[in-house]
Amino acid sequence: MKVISVAEMRDLERQTLASGTSEQELQDRAGSAVAEAVAARWPTPAVVLALVGTGRNGRDAWIAARRLRQFGWQAGLYLCPGHSITAAEKDEFTRAGGKAVDHSEGTSELDHALSDATVILDGLLGLGARGEPRQPLRGIIQALNEQRRTERGTKVVAVDTPSGLDPDTGRARGIAVIADLTVVLGGAKQGLLSAAASSWTGELAFADIGLAPGPSEAAEVVTLTSLAGMLSRTPLGAHKGTLGRLLVLAGSARYAGAAYLVTAAAVRAGAGLVVLAAPPWLRDVVASRLAEITFLPLPDGGPAAQGRECVERLTPQLNRFDAVAVGPGLSTDGSAGDVVEAVLRHAAVAGLPVVVDADGLNALATRPGWENWIGQKVVLTPHLGELARLVGTNLAPDEPAWELAGRLSRAWGVTVVVKGPFTGIGSGRNAWVHARPNPVLATAGTGDVLTGIVGALLARGLTPSAAARLGVWAHGAAAANISADFGAGGLAASDLLPQIPRVLAQAVS
Repeated sequence: MKVISVAEMRDLERQTLASGTSEQELQDRAGSAVAEAVAARWPTPAVVLALVGTGRNGRDAWIAARRLRQFGWQAGLYLCPGHSITAAEKDEFTRAGGKAVDHSEGTSELDHALSDATVILDGLLGLGARGEPRQPLRGIIQALNEQRRTERGTKVVAVDTPSGLDPDTGRARGIAVIADLTVVLGGAKQGLLSAAASSWTGELAFADIGLAPGPSEAAEVVTLTSLAGMLSRTPLGAHKGTLGRLLVLAGSARYAGAAYLVTAAAVRAGAGLVVLAAPPWLRDVVASRLAEITFLPLPDGGPAAQGRECVERLTPQLNRFDAVAVGPGLSTDGSAGDVVEAVLRHAAVAGLPVVVDADGLNALATRPGWENWIGQKVVLTPHLGELARLVGTNLAPDEPAWELAGRLSRAWGVTVVVKGPFTGIGSGRNAWVHARPNPVLATAGTGDVLTGIVGALLARGLTPSAAARLGVWAHGAAAANISADFGAGGLAASDLLPQIPRVLAQAVS
């Protein structure tokens, strides 16, 4: 699914209708997609209420309610002034067992309808609405938000975008519906893919309704559907070399745990052999927790104190490996940056894929012109702080992560992953966004896990672009699998590890 503006969405709808798809067929697809998203999220049939406004979203909500009734739900309509449902459609709905209530100011019908519902569909305003919602819609939105706040069992589902939220900017127009789930139809509206908008959208679900293809240059949303088949089923005759050999350069006296998290994640992501380059004291720490990896011995002082000796040990060994992961917890002390540069230069000459994170990025930031020698088979995974150091300037706070990643990827000739609530990925002329923000990942060490996943996927033979996309998705999916257990916080990065093979199995062809 492409990331688009409202104007581009309108153009796609016009193209689709001009190609022979009828308006009714398009609405049926949209309404059915909303119903299927609701049924998938809440499998046990309950009571659904559709708030039906004047535009297409109102009709989509009505169709969704009608479809959910066929799934066994009790269904009702609350018809706002100027609603888009005909008298015949209303009569058909009620004859089939649904309930329909017309808005009437000064009555308690809205409160009764809201309080009876388990799931409420927001179809109040369409994409074309502009400005702050006026009465009576303003009052309806206030009542809906209050019902959701006071009755914890009430869930709100926005059709395409929460009413009152500008889908181009992600900003509220004074008041907006607060949703638990937004079912985004046809194209990912750019304003919804922001941390600010997530306060209103809740979780995002993306539904393909058969629109014409979006602009070729537009970014795409990373979904499981788009990743299917990236990993092949392991051949029966496979051995550890078949699944790739990954060298990890990570960890230091202060950040020994980073070395464990990267290597453990790489093992869980299916690398056949994971080797940690480590001095004896770091080897002992990691080996006590992870028996499945091997080690490339480094001098006791490690990269910070004995950089030249470390380079002499590392660089002749690089041709043994299929990929390298560099940087997490390495520190920027002493000669550590020199070791990073030497490894990356040798990998570039050898055409060896590399993922660089954390102190690997910080080392690059101190070396002007690094982009001229780093090579092309590289994945950089900075958060915004690390990225600001790399570019040497302040970043525009409103530039979407996918646009930033795409712009820098083209400038540097590498794959760039800009980490954040909506992680952006850029590779060549293409860009993607991972649109499943999850606050449980906002804890130390989760970036190290991502590095290990991407490193393993590179070692298994995926291109940098594919490894970045699948790695980011798997990282997010692993967190989503267990996020219900950490609603109050407390996730440890190592909690993600058992989930990694489970989610990656979903991408196997």
